[in-house]
Amino acid sequence: MIAFVRGRVHETGPGMVTVDVGGIGYRVFVTERCAEALRIGEEVLLHTHHRVREDEVSLYGFLTPEERDWFELLMGVSGVGPKGALQILSAADPAAFADAVAQEDVRYLCTLPGVGKKTALRLVVELKDRLETLSGRVAGTRMRPATTESAETGDGRAADVVEALVTLGYNERQVAALVQETLRAHPDAGVEDVLRRCLRQLAP
Repeated sequence: MIAFVRGRVHETGPGMVTVDVGGIGYRVFVTERCAEALRIGEEVLLHTHHRVREDEVSLYGFLTPEERDWFELLMGVSGVGPKGALQILSAADPAAFADAVAQEDVRYLCTLPGVGKKTALRLVVELKDRLETLSGRVAGTRMRPATTESAETGDGRAADVVEALVTLGYNERQVAALVQETLRAHPDAGVEDVLRRCLRQLAP
């Protein structure tokens, strides 16, 4: 079982990185954020999940052990799998995700890439009793109180902005991650402000 990989970044690509460890290249699947943050030639330590199946041997890497633990929790949800878990990790804010599960906020969960209504419901059902792990050991954040205000502002804004951008012809997966990033950077911004900021980022 490979617990971590330490070496130099040899190659990066969408959702993957190749790490040179003593002349041997390990291809590791990573989140989009991780792939964008790494630079060829730099030293990196990735905490890994080593997946071994009859027809597959894969490595999934993360910059922190907490993120790896969260990946393993998500991957255990019926119908999510490693690819879906990476997509969620690429877009989700840990505190907002934990709140959404606690409040059974399917609408928010459906703004995450690769998550439809059925998957959102499974996330709520299978993870709700494990929120202490998600919000503490895995997410590394303190759970925010479940309030009507948070549901109507943070979660509602994300869904409204994603819907508006998709209506304008943008890819839902692409804009969902951008909307979450914009809301983290500007937590008090209204829907119109968030939409304007996202459009500026998307402009060629």
